[in-house]
Amino acid sequence: MQDDAVTSTPYAITDGTAPAVRYYMLDTGYCDAHEHHLLRGGARRSLACHSLAALLSHPRHGWLLWDTGYAPRMLDVTSRWPFTLYRRATPLHLRSDLAVVAQLQRFGLAAADIRTIIISHFHADHIAGLPDFPAARFIATQAAYDSVQHRTGVNALRRAFIPALLPADFAARALLLPQFHGSALPGLGPTYDLLGDGTLRLVMLPGHARGQIGLLARTTKGAVLFAADGCWHSRAIRERRPPHPLTYLFVDDPRSVQQTITALHTFATACPDVRIVPSHCPEAFAREVQR
Repeated sequence: MQDDAVTSTPYAITDGTAPAVRYYMLDTGYCDAHEHHLLRGGARRSLACHSLAALLSHPRHGWLLWDTGYAPRMLDVTSRWPFTLYRRATPLHLRSDLAVVAQLQRFGLAAADIRTIIISHFHADHIAGLPDFPAARFIATQAAYDSVQHRTGVNALRRAFIPALLPADFAARALLLPQFHGSALPGLGPTYDLLGDGTLRLVMLPGHARGQIGLLARTTKGAVLFAADGCWHSRAIRERRPPHPLTYLFVDDPRSVQQTITALHTFATACPDVRIVPSHCPEAFAREVQR
């Protein structure tokens, strides 16, 4: 890891001097959602809202994960009050073979092979698999962890956080990052060079959750921006369309939700060759997993 110096030089998306990572998108299950909630003015139809994670292989730093998505323990932790309300709001469709730790087998990997897990934010559908990796180091922002570490019960549920999903030794294994000051991305602002080689750069995506981050990865398939819940549908980026106001009951900062969608639109316009993957987007699921 290295701390970036403040610089006015834009991030060079096409710089070919750095190594590239291989990545594999993993579907960890889905919940039922409504398009008009994901997109203001969307159709009144039900959608399968998958939770995607990414398995990354760096030529020098080994195997990493971008989030862990759902895991079967979600059914257990949402069987008790008040977290039963989570399952009622987002009915879950999970299978044990879709847990990230189970999917590693098809890559010839075990849990111990995962050195680092990057956590976009601490909502339950992004961290349910963390307990399956007792040896991994965790990467998150200090702001994200501070916003959830003392929350319990209904206070946790209001931020879609379920404390039982966080490993007991999380703080001992976590690298918690301060404000970013690295080279800026168009629209999105300063980055943090995670490995010091330009391969994996983190960027702030405020609004949906305190301290939420995205990951710009230089991959063997080209540049990819894993956008977490910066938006829930790729159409939101293309059309600069926010979600339904009802969803603002569960987000950190409604005004920043719209600002982040606008920032992603600006980035997509300036960097059209970068593939953007929101974690729950039906289009991203069809392109990155089904295809």
